[in-house]
Amino acid sequence: MARLLSFSLFALAVLVVSAASSAPAPVTGNSPAVAPAGESRATSFVRKTCDDATYISLCLDTLLPNAARINLHPKKAARLAIMATISGVQTAASKLQNQSKKPKLRAHEVAALNECTTMVMDSVLGLNQALEETQHLGGGSKSDKQAKRVSMEEHVSNVVDAANTCVNNMHVVNARDVLLIRVEDVLEPLVELATNAVDLIHRMQF
Repeated sequence: MARLLSFSLFALAVLVVSAASSAPAPVTGNSPAVAPAGESRATSFVRKTCDDATYISLCLDTLLPNAARINLHPKKAARLAIMATISGVQTAASKLQNQSKKPKLRAHEVAALNECTTMVMDSVLGLNQALEETQHLGGGSKSDKQAKRVSMEEHVSNVVDAANTCVNNMHVVNARDVLLIRVEDVLEPLVELATNAVDLIHRMQF
């Protein structure tokens, strides 16, 4: 019985050593992420980047078509998010302007819509500034880089502030509910784009 037990323990030890030697090496922090089968590293990078966004599906819709162009660069991902927000500003302003020309609107509603259109369009200046700042991120101390990040975030956040002010003004002038809902529907996609852009800037490494 003792010989049988000794042999069994020896066999088990051999199996453990064999399994350990054939197991894959652990992934370290410096190892590149392994893309799922059939998916490029560029696409996997975009998916990982968008995990940090508030609106993940929108982020993927924005960035996945440009995965090869981003090419594993966080700064390029952030730039494309800002550029998408600029396009969103133009779309929203156009829709608000068209809304102000609808018949049967009251004078104070038209005035509020025109003011809203102007605020939204003006926010593009900050977006252009943020886009320009992404070209000058190299060098400087840690505090300098943090100041640049905060500046970019504030410029993009101005879009959200403009949208919120617009909706608040519509409430102040007692715009009818149907018009208020239309304005909110126009501005919501823009706010989501800007929010995602801020998220990507916040997590951008440079």
